[in-house]
Amino acid sequence: MDRQKIIDKICKCLRLSESCNPNEAASALRQAHGLMKKYNVTEDQIMATDVSEAAVESISRYNPPYWVLALSNIVAQAFECRVFVSRRFGRRPEFRFIGIELSPEIASYTFTVLYRQLKQARRDFCYGLHIEDRVEKDRRTDIFAQAWLFRVAHLVAEFIDTPRAKDKIDSYVQENYGDIPDLVESPAHAEVKDYDDILSGMKAADEVALYRSMDSAFSPQLLIRKPV
Repeated sequence: MDRQKIIDKICKCLRLSESCNPNEAASALRQAHGLMKKYNVTEDQIMATDVSEAAVESISRYNPPYWVLALSNIVAQAFECRVFVSRRFGRRPEFRFIGIELSPEIASYTFTVLYRQLKQARRDFCYGLHIEDRVEKDRRTDIFAQAWLFRVAHLVAEFIDTPRAKDKIDSYVQENYGDIPDLVESPAHAEVKDYDDILSGMKAADEVALYRSMDSAFSPQLLIRKPV
């Protein structure tokens, strides 16, 4: 029998084990455990059945900068996903969002939209800096982007619920990818003289708003741009 069909059958038995009928529930639970033992199906494999993933190709061939990594984590948190950078030979790195049902698709789309928005705001700010020192110009531009991210992250932190799907997502990642090392980049160091740059970044982020779908308390959350 196809392994996915076996897992689907086990999941069906587990759903039946929640029946109000004690005999039916006990029988379904025994059958589920019997199938798991017979076909060597683990609890992690069962937990991972509701999980899906979506990918966004990185614009960089190398390690993404700090502000891009931070944005991916903010979006993943907003949509109760886990995100990591996947590398394949001959291809650009991908941001892979992993979550329940449609959340990864929405997260990947939101990340793409916000990335373009932050990239443009960062570029506009950079053009307005009339300094010759390239290193200092890059540092101040990164400070701007980090302030933008801080404002958006603060908005997300006040809005999201306690994650409900972490165990399932972790099981899926472990089953399909094993242990994934975190890709870490250091933020630019802010100084007192960067106050105006920080304010500019936070002001630019005021165009971002977080909304919850009205049809259900468990609907995906939407991170969109405020209307002008």
